[in-house]
Amino acid sequence: MPPRAPQNHGGMQEAISPIPAQAILELLLQLAGMLLLARALAEVMRRVGQPAVIGELLAGVILGPTILGHFAPGVFEAAFPTVESQRHLLEIISWLGMVLLLLLTGIETDIRAMRNLGRAAFMASLFGMVIPFATGLALGWLLPDPFLTDPANRPVFALFLATAMAISAMPVIAKILLDLDLISHSTGLVILSAAVVDDTIGWLILSVIAGLAAGGTFSPAQLGITLLWLGAFLAGMRWVAYPLLRRALQYVNERVDLTGADISLLLGFTFLAAAATEAIGVHAVFGAFVAGLLIRQLPRVHSHSLEVIEVFVVSSLSPIFFAFVGIRFDLWSLSGVALPLVVIGVAVFGKLAGCYVGGRLGRLSHWESLAVGFGMNARGAMGLIVALIGLSLGLLTEEMYSTVVLVAVATSFMAPLLLRWVMPHLPMSDEERLRSEASRRRELVPPGGVRVLVPTAGGANAMTAIEFIAPLIRQGSGRLTALYVDEGAPRSRLAGMLTGRGASLAGTNLADHFNRAAAVVDGTGDHFTVRQVRAEDVAGAVVEEAWRDYDLLLLGAARERMLDDPLALEICRTAPVPVVIVRGRAPDQPWSREDAADGRHSATGPAAPFRRLLVPVDGSVFSRHAAELAFAYAGSAGAKVRVLHVLSKSWLTEGSIPVTDRRDHEVRRARIDEAEQQIRTELEPLAAAYGTSFAIRVLSSGAPREIIIGESRSGDYDLLVLGTETKLLGQPFFIGQGTAEIAERAGCTTAIVLPGARGSM
Repeated sequence: MPPRAPQNHGGMQEAISPIPAQAILELLLQLAGMLLLARALAEVMRRVGQPAVIGELLAGVILGPTILGHFAPGVFEAAFPTVESQRHLLEIISWLGMVLLLLLTGIETDIRAMRNLGRAAFMASLFGMVIPFATGLALGWLLPDPFLTDPANRPVFALFLATAMAISAMPVIAKILLDLDLISHSTGLVILSAAVVDDTIGWLILSVIAGLAAGGTFSPAQLGITLLWLGAFLAGMRWVAYPLLRRALQYVNERVDLTGADISLLLGFTFLAAAATEAIGVHAVFGAFVAGLLIRQLPRVHSHSLEVIEVFVVSSLSPIFFAFVGIRFDLWSLSGVALPLVVIGVAVFGKLAGCYVGGRLGRLSHWESLAVGFGMNARGAMGLIVALIGLSLGLLTEEMYSTVVLVAVATSFMAPLLLRWVMPHLPMSDEERLRSEASRRRELVPPGGVRVLVPTAGGANAMTAIEFIAPLIRQGSGRLTALYVDEGAPRSRLAGMLTGRGASLAGTNLADHFNRAAAVVDGTGDHFTVRQVRAEDVAGAVVEEAWRDYDLLLLGAARERMLDDPLALEICRTAPVPVVIVRGRAPDQPWSREDAADGRHSATGPAAPFRRLLVPVDGSVFSRHAAELAFAYAGSAGAKVRVLHVLSKSWLTEGSIPVTDRRDHEVRRARIDEAEQQIRTELEPLAAAYGTSFAIRVLSSGAPREIIIGESRSGDYDLLVLGTETKLLGQPFFIGQGTAEIAERAGCTTAIVLPGARGSM
């Protein structure tokens, strides 16, 4: 059947012409050249200690009219034709990179830092914004008319230039602080906190200016309307969009098996937010920035998903965007050096003076105030984005655009060099060292609420596991999912399972079991949920569920030999998250609230059942995992932790010569002191990450296993936390003979921490 000719309906265009094949070919070649050169130069900049963004920008400068267009105009014209439609194709991709770059900026911005600003950060932020804004505003009013696109629109131009002078590049600043190991220094925290506030206010002002520029003239009435729409947008994002996104993300994580489904949701939300701000007359990048702020607050967003987004943007779209900015930069458009020198001088002076004055008023030292000014001076990526926005809005001439780009480049070069110069005058205190190490060592229990899966068929040890993890669940936005794998129950019983009130569930009195579990967790639907699945392979069903969205998998130990249960060992073999095997003091006795409470109460929920924890450590990563879990529990339950280390007695002899009693005592004391110091150095940052502390007990013995068992039976502890590695020594699955014996003979409740399949094999 021959194709039907397109019809003309009401004068509409009959058909949309496809993009010419030549245009697609040129676009692909442009993207390849820009991306490869940008990444190559970024690596060069990284190796010489400069931000990667500088190399990406230089790639555009080399490919643009400054280098290639000036020295090989024919090649430049062939590579980047002046055809408007062709330029728009490249511009659309670069704009997509800009939107997603602002998404990453929002994700990296800790909005909570704004609530906890100290005096120094507040003053540095205030004056670091006001003074450069004032100097930039004055410069905008005083510049001659030839530097303006429209002298009649000078108020909007002056406001735009003032914003460009006042704004900082928070992502670049954060990267510089990380590279210089200042991110946890008190001065680094002041710089980062002030940058968060300045960037947020700067983008707000810039968005308003973008809306004003679209109208062509300065209008107070239009300003008021724009602010009203902006307020409605922010309120809607916080009180409507955020709760919906949170629920949608939870549903996607738990119910949708499509690869990258959560990433699609986050990106779709970002594009909608950007479209919303564009629709109300505010720049799209602000919507993407706000979306990033909200995404950062989501309690269950996967860090891996954010890493995928970051890698994609940083490795592809972001370099193309910065290269595109460089291509738009034309050094030969500058009429001289006077304008760049004046603008760069005003930008550097305003930011440095403002931050220094603010720092001194905030009671920082001379060197600390200088460091704040040097760090905040970097405009980096934000300066480039501001320049491109100004050019696209018609506020900047080509010469002013190139000048603002030069400001961004020059200040980004200066910041790390000046901070390196001032760093020797910024000693790090012990508290700052602990904070720095703590931020890097928290691994097992993530911040923002822990998600725990507990498979159960109504056993007492599963209840003990729930009892153990309950304080961590109540802290923050945690959730515990009790999973019952039913090999034959009808689907109609699912409703009763979800409510915890089923009349005749399979298993051991599951209805009462789940009711008591909900009471222990102190949970409504926010903290506690029940899932029932039907499967022939119980271990496979547990592992499949563990892949959804969990941080820990807790197993109640078998009644007889807790480490020889084939089902538990099969789960441990393939679990994608760390596993904790828990056995109560008397696994043959049913759990009771009276036994757990023991007369203690908590303001945040039921009493924590374990108040005195014993954690043997031997310097291995496995014992560190056990210590981390103990610290996490203690921080949420107010419990006390004692770390036990057993020294071998092999040091009691030197060669074949016996050591005297006095010498023996001195050596023993020195070795104990050395061991205690090593333990504190290793574990104090970890304990600080969870807001707790610990005591240390160092003993010497030729039988460490017996010492640990004896300590657990002393009556001084109600929970023993062991860390162990997992090995495959043929069949069955092997956890470790020493750990197995300690667990079997321990005199208190025992929790064994295994790193999980991905972490150990």
